[in-house]
Amino acid sequence: MSEDLEKREVSHVGAWIWGVIAVLYAISPVDILPDVIPVAGWVDDILITVTGGLNLIQSYLKESNEHLARIVKGIKWFLIVLGILIIAIIALVVVGIANLFA
Repeated sequence: MSEDLEKREVSHVGAWIWGVIAVLYAISPVDILPDVIPVAGWVDDILITVTGGLNLIQSYLKESNEHLARIVKGIKWFLIVLGILIIAIIALVVVGIANLFA
């Protein structure tokens, strides 16, 4: 087996592991942000699951289409930043409302 093929297989295994971990996180009742927090709890589950899926897609695209793999990587990082911003805005709104009533 060539060294290049071995590296690709290891790359795919790592991507599959992260993908499975992302799905398990989404269905697990233990979260960074609990799902009882209506929007923020769902955003972190969706964000992690989609990121795991995009990471898996990116690992396979690296072999066949480097340009498309870079586009998927850009989308993945854009979604990560957007998700963090959404969660931060929700946290600020919740803290602001709590301070209003305190």
